Amino acid sequence: MDDNEKKFEKFTALQQQISAGPDAYKHSILYDCCAIFANKWNLLVVVSLMQGTRRNSELLQQIAGISHKMLNESLKKLISLKMVTREVYPEVPPRVEYSLTEFGRSLSGPLLALLDWHDAWKDKFETLYDHYD
Repeated sequence: MDDNEKKFEKFTALQQQISAGPDAYKHSILYDCCAIFANKWNLLVVVSLMQGTRRNSELLQQIAGISHKMLNESLKKLISLKMVTREVYPEVPPRVEYSLTEFGRSLSGPLLALLDWHDAWKDKFETLYDHYD
């Protein structure tokens, strides 16, 4: 079976899950991706943590526009999905650090593929953005 046939099979299986209703695709790629990236902040937190372990204040500095509330919500969600770990050090004042788990780091390949795809179609995206301005 060549690559195109494998892709066709995967898309066919996904379409069958979607056609069967919400319960059938609850743990499909679409559902899982939406659970992780339901808001832009989760993705930006993951990208920031791909550069290494960070404290809350460092994440706030690196991610322009994120509020304390949204950062904490994103971190809680990513921790519940086992993508991020939270390490608390018994110091005064307490020090808390966040880092990606192996599962979280496994997103680097798909994210790089998405970045490459965006770069390849950058002109098309710019045209779309111009249309909405």
